[in-house]
Amino acid sequence: MAILICKMCGGTLEYDKKLDLAVCPYCGTRSTLFEQDRALFEQFQNMFAALLDRQPPKAKEEGFWLAANEEELEREDGERIHITYLVKRRADMCTMYVAEKHVLYVFPAQYAGYGTHYLDMSGKVSYPTPEMEKELKRYIPEPVTHCRLKDKSMFIAVNKEQSIYPLSMLGVLMDRHVAWVISRLENLCCLLEYNDMVLNALDVENLFVDPVNHQIYLYGGWWAAGFAGDGRRGAFSGLKEEKNTYRTDLQGIRDAAVRLLGFDNIEELKSAAILPRPFLQFLCKEPKPDARSDFRYWDSVLEKSYGERKFIPLDMTEEEIYGREIRNSNI
Repeated sequence: MAILICKMCGGTLEYDKKLDLAVCPYCGTRSTLFEQDRALFEQFQNMFAALLDRQPPKAKEEGFWLAANEEELEREDGERIHITYLVKRRADMCTMYVAEKHVLYVFPAQYAGYGTHYLDMSGKVSYPTPEMEKELKRYIPEPVTHCRLKDKSMFIAVNKEQSIYPLSMLGVLMDRHVAWVISRLENLCCLLEYNDMVLNALDVENLFVDPVNHQIYLYGGWWAAGFAGDGRRGAFSGLKEEKNTYRTDLQGIRDAAVRLLGFDNIEELKSAAILPRPFLQFLCKEPKPDARSDFRYWDSVLEKSYGERKFIPLDMTEEEIYGREIRNSNI
């Protein structure tokens, strides 16, 4: 139903019962709800509540959490940190653990400075208005603790909702789902641009997703972030004289889209001929020089590719997502 999606920015609308309007938390656009729309909107929200299972979560001893792994880390002061997780992966120069309500990053001693940089850059994000801060800050890391471990490595714990997963765990997606992923990333790149920032690591492995609510989270990659015009950092510098540019993240969006569609590169995707022509052209062309221009371009691509915007539910259960990881564990 079109009323669920903001026609101005593509954000998910929220129903304000007092105003009897659908309100976009991203750009503030308000839409009138006709009686039929209102009934469908409430039915839609009830469906989401069921999918999200708002009842108290099951004990870890039940169901697929029996397959969870446990690990103990020792802090520099001798205190022990006990973690229970379902995912453990390398993420550039650090190790990432995904627990129920946290993402944990451990940077070995030689890369501990990148952990400090992660905290520094993610903590500098500002927002144009208080309303936009209320909506957008949830997509930026919210560290709950950080410390040095006994081996001098850096430990960082970031909050996450239970319904949020590593984007790479969703596997291959149909093109309409890849389209909303692009829309969310274009929006977040506009936020980075507002802060003169470039993430420099906008990659599928560093992104998280709430598949039910169609939201993307920039939890990883901040160890490589920098300000536009500055030189790139350390292991991410490529050519040492190369500067941070917004195009880096915008190209990262295109590369992530190709991978989510199930292809290794754009040439393979072109030969498959599975996308509407405007969508394929968007992925093939170089990004615009700035995020706002690129977002406007993408908005026109969406309309030419699919016409009126519709919300296409991506139904995946927690067991299905984490179950794949348990069966194919690379720990």
